[in-house]
Amino acid sequence: MSKTKISVVVPIYNEAESIQELYKRLTATLTQISPTYELLFIDDGSTDNSLGLLKDLKNSDKNVRIIKFTRNFGQQSAVLAGFRHCKGDIIVQLDADLQNPPEEIPKLIEKLNEGFDLVSGIRKKRQDSFLRKICSSFLIFLISKLMGKKIDLDISSFRVMNRGVVKKINECKDKSRFLSALVSWLGVSSAQVEVEHAK
Repeated sequence: MSKTKISVVVPIYNEAESIQELYKRLTATLTQISPTYELLFIDDGSTDNSLGLLKDLKNSDKNVRIIKFTRNFGQQSAVLAGFRHCKGDIIVQLDADLQNPPEEIPKLIEKLNEGFDLVSGIRKKRQDSFLRKICSSFLIFLISKLMGKKIDLDISSFRVMNRGVVKKINECKDKSRFLSALVSWLGVSSAQVEVEHAK
């Protein structure tokens, strides 16, 4: 059995409307860059038909894996669970809402292959609502003050990393669930790539 090369970790919470398109675009992208990959979906207590759709995908595609939470624990907990169970040498963290296009994954991996441990996407033109931008700005300000260093607001949760970074995250005893701060605190070699951002 060939070793999994790329793991895509996707937290899911009531994303029934986007799952099919997300799956099609992910598989179309990944089959172009790696013969071996896995799509690891973490159902974070969805109350719509998300889990049923994921099970259908799993039944038809051996590359699909599912982790099911008993209730909604939050996005960061879902991502961390994915990190604990993924098998790839390269791990992609991607939200399910398609704001970050799966087609941008090769761009981040190409940069990672230059020798970096982690590459984050910077939103070329951020499409979030005004309220979300304000809340995000305030959160980044607080975290930056606590950490004593500035965290770039334009960096999204769309990132790729090597196995070593995930291992460090999994071993970290910090109970923080703010991954951007945790990743920054680890001090691994990192880079940023400009990516598209959809509504």
